Amino acid sequence: MGKHTDPNEKSKGKYIVIGMAALLLAGGAYFGVTRVLNYSAEKPKEAVTAKDSPSSSKEKPAASSKKKPAKKKTEKSSEKKKTKSSKKKTKESSTSKKQESSEKKAAKKKTSTKAKKKPASLDAGALTQSAGKVYYGVHYFKDKQDFSSDNSEPTIAANVIELFIMDYALAQKDGGDQMIQEKKLTEWLVPMIQQNDINATNVLIDHYGMDKLNDYFKTQGYPDTRIERRMVDINVRITDNDNYTSLNDCMKLLKKIYDDREKGPQKTMMEILKGQVIRTKIPQKLPENTAVANITGEQQNVENDIGLVLTEDNPFAIVVLTKEVSDIVKTRTAIADFSLAATKLK
Repeated sequence: MGKHTDPNEKSKGKYIVIGMAALLLAGGAYFGVTRVLNYSAEKPKEAVTAKDSPSSSKEKPAASSKKKPAKKKTEKSSEKKKTKSSKKKTKESSTSKKQESSEKKAAKKKTSTKAKKKPASLDAGALTQSAGKVYYGVHYFKDKQDFSSDNSEPTIAANVIELFIMDYALAQKDGGDQMIQEKKLTEWLVPMIQQNDINATNVLIDHYGMDKLNDYFKTQGYPDTRIERRMVDINVRITDNDNYTSLNDCMKLLKKIYDDREKGPQKTMMEILKGQVIRTKIPQKLPENTAVANITGEQQNVENDIGLVLTEDNPFAIVVLTKEVSDIVKTRTAIADFSLAATKLK
């Protein structure tokens, strides 16, 4: 007989198959649940990553924005440098303009000053027409301004030669205390200068000698000044030798007296000249309170006057020598007018 299967075994197999199926189902279910859970867990992570990504991209511009200020700083620094350079150039330009302006003003002032010193402002027309030959000069001591006929040459000195004789006499030993013919030197000088006393002049010429006087004039720088004869009356016509001087020589001696007026022989000379009593020319039209130290000279057809006009604001030396005079009054008036005009020149 064949082998028969036990019913219990069949039932047992059935349960095994069911168990296996349940196990498979449980495994499938577990696997499915696990996948779902894993998917859910992975999705939030991706979401976070996605959120983080914009943040990350924002941070890059932030870093970029930090660099931009640095660039601006560089630009500002560059602008500052440009501004400083511009300011420096502007300042230099301004300084240069100021210097140019200052130089222009100085040049303008200098031109203006020169314009004020034109010789035309001191009119010598009437003076030059007053005689056949006229030599004149004015020197202002404060501003060193000069007006001159610029025609200096030897001309007849007349009594003006006495100023040169006084210069020599006071330069000698003992000065004004020298005794000549039982008189002090000053006792001869005063009438000679202040009154044109030709007797006093001749005493001094004879005492010192013409040669010594002429040698002294040369050494002192008066090349045109020379004594060739004794003094004579103004009415006597001179036909032989004469005494000479010039515009330049007279001006040089007057400057010497003024420059050293506070000392030595020049102080004595100034005091004596201030006592001049002949006031027909240089001092004639000046205000009475004007101090004048001058010496006049007359001879046939000759009218001379030289001296110092000692105004407080603008003292000056003045020289006028003339010859070929036909009208004495006209010439003396012209000299007086010229002297007055010189006091008004500023």
